[in-house]
Amino acid sequence: MSMETLNVIQFIQLFIGYLGFTVGLPALVFYRKAKRFPAAVRFLIYFTIGNFYIINLVQVLELLRISYRITLSMFTFGPAAILIVKIYHIPVASYLRKVLEECRHYILREMGFKTFMRHRWQEIKVFLRVAVRNLWRLLKENFLDIPFLVLFALLVWKVCGSGILHNWGYGASDIPVHNYWINGLIENNIFVAGIYPMGMHCMLYYLSTMLGIPVYVTLRLFWLVQYSMIAVMILAFLKGHCKTKFLPYLGIMLFVGAKYFNGISYSRYGATLPQEFGMLYILPAIFFMMEFFQTRKEELEKGINRVRCTSSWHLLGFAMSFSLTMSTHFYDTIIAGVICIGIAVGYGYWIWRKEYFFRILLAGILSILMAFLPMAVAFLTGKELQGSMYWAMNVIGLRDYTVLIFRILCIGVVAATVGGIILIVRGIKSGKISLANKEVPKHSLIGKLIFQLSSLVPLAAILLIGWKYRGTVLWGCEKNSFAVSNMNWVLYGIGAALSIGVLLRYFVAPMRGAGIFAMVVAEVILGLILVSGSLGWPMLMEPYRASIYLAYLIPVVLIMTVDGAVNLLFLDRFWETWQAVGLILTVAVIFYSTKLDWMRGSFGGGSLEMKEAILCTTNIMKDNEGQDNKWTIVSANDELRMIEEYGRHTETIEFLEDMEYWNRTKEVTIPTEKVYFYIEKKPLNYANGYGGEIPVVSEEQAEQPLPQNSGLAPYNGPRRSITMSRMYYWAQKFMELYPNELKIYFENDRFVCYYIEQNVYRLYNFAIYYGYN
Repeated sequence: MSMETLNVIQFIQLFIGYLGFTVGLPALVFYRKAKRFPAAVRFLIYFTIGNFYIINLVQVLELLRISYRITLSMFTFGPAAILIVKIYHIPVASYLRKVLEECRHYILREMGFKTFMRHRWQEIKVFLRVAVRNLWRLLKENFLDIPFLVLFALLVWKVCGSGILHNWGYGASDIPVHNYWINGLIENNIFVAGIYPMGMHCMLYYLSTMLGIPVYVTLRLFWLVQYSMIAVMILAFLKGHCKTKFLPYLGIMLFVGAKYFNGISYSRYGATLPQEFGMLYILPAIFFMMEFFQTRKEELEKGINRVRCTSSWHLLGFAMSFSLTMSTHFYDTIIAGVICIGIAVGYGYWIWRKEYFFRILLAGILSILMAFLPMAVAFLTGKELQGSMYWAMNVIGLRDYTVLIFRILCIGVVAATVGGIILIVRGIKSGKISLANKEVPKHSLIGKLIFQLSSLVPLAAILLIGWKYRGTVLWGCEKNSFAVSNMNWVLYGIGAALSIGVLLRYFVAPMRGAGIFAMVVAEVILGLILVSGSLGWPMLMEPYRASIYLAYLIPVVLIMTVDGAVNLLFLDRFWETWQAVGLILTVAVIFYSTKLDWMRGSFGGGSLEMKEAILCTTNIMKDNEGQDNKWTIVSANDELRMIEEYGRHTETIEFLEDMEYWNRTKEVTIPTEKVYFYIEKKPLNYANGYGGEIPVVSEEQAEQPLPQNSGLAPYNGPRRSITMSRMYYWAQKFMELYPNELKIYFENDRFVCYYIEQNVYRLYNFAIYYGYN
């Protein structure tokens, strides 16, 4: 099997596995509860429940040090089975009694085997009929969506497929660190390098363990699963929020395929990184918050004002999604917080009323507690902080107080959690907290007018600040996020969005108009964050990171605006015409985009390791399956974390250092049955960090002094050529001495892998004089 085929198969495994555990299984459990919602909303509900449960399940089991495949399976499928029985009212007890009774009849020869099996087959047919009926219902509900979903899949593959097929290495230099942290989870050692948000690591560990795919393969390939789902979140958000059925597809096509986005705004999607993984939870959190306002307003108009209601479930969805951003990467939480500021401005007429505000406040507190509780427990039981925590505190000048601040925060989180549970229990017992319906508060005309005016003040203030610095913001957007022929079109677009938002907000659909306001305000704030350094303001986030989020929300704002325009043009009296216009607009833009060369080039995958090295590592692990720690790879540091759970690793620079200044008493041994040596004949320009050309392996390079063993120093720039040249000529000399022992495992014009088998009781001494040491 070729490596390209293996990559595609493993990618499909990861994609199906991820969707199966995070969407499929929750759908199987909660379909009856969620079936009244549209398909896109159901998808967001299932996705949020699945991700929240899996990530927190892993953290709990890790803290208890009982995280293994069997426990993960038990706590995944066990609760699901129990909930299915409860929700669908399946009479398990009576069914078991019936089966046992039939077994008794069979044992007593009162029933034949065929009859027994026919009864079981009838039950299976009933189940299949129900499953097919619901699947057919889903297909009929979304029949016209299928062509667009296929087109989306083809577009993603066109843009990113070459990354899977041709770029086999890691896509970012810090992925080996994340590999190390996930390996720690395999050893039941969460926060192995210190306390840090572990959402992505928990999910990838879960998938790797449950699917039986090595961690390094998951890290190599999951970026495309992640990127596809980030795009799908745009689709689900827009389909849940917009009235037109097809315009949301234009949003994801724009996000995935438009060439007007700068490379810096999407290049990081080509690697499996926590910041980008955390983006999966931003739009679900915002959707549930917006839906809360819409649903809560409708409930209050109907006189419904109780704790247990649909709007409360929407707030719970927000709390779960928001907590997942904090569990994955704090930058995602910052962006979700920025959009929440936009929501506070756009929905200002409602948010400050007590029937809305206190519920939102409690949901926010709950999200923080859910995210911080595992970290707080770990910290209070002796785990240290990871270095990034100190860096973050250093940005705001409080590095020396990092531990103290975090300890106070952790104690507060634990105390608030325990205290909150006690207060709720006591409140229910005393009757102060009731699930009964309460009277809906009434507001006077003057009160409503005050709320209306107070909501306009922050909106006007933020827009005025954005207008004041519009030149700098547009320059920052053009440099970092996206560029069109005339950047003034950005201002025209914002003006159009605000105009349509005003008409919707005050005349047609107030909540949808408020939603447009919220997203426009969020984009303005993100634009200011993008250029905060140029404005002389404190830099909350580096421009290359802020640009990713700014670009991500552009299709959302654009489609919300166009959808609002169609809404205003036809109103609800022309529903069929409305949908037809949305379909025509979508098809027309997609068609002309292919004619007018609007599509971006391909990207993705990693080149931080040679394809040949990945190929050899994959085959070596397959050849030595079940022989853990009986083989060693000698290479640059790339394979160290990849094979940590399976074999041993020795760095090339350490191997060469051990025989530097050789003498007859030198001894270098590697105590495993097999040893593999990776040597690059045309050394890799690691992360393209060197502007010139890396020299090929040669005697001239081998004559240079051995580079200093300091981090990546021996493997960067021309120093990599020196290291590989020394290693290459060592191998040639060793092969002269042991021509039948040192063999070639793989070789082409760029790379060679030698291997040797040895008796562990009579090890070879690899320390020889090879002419340059």
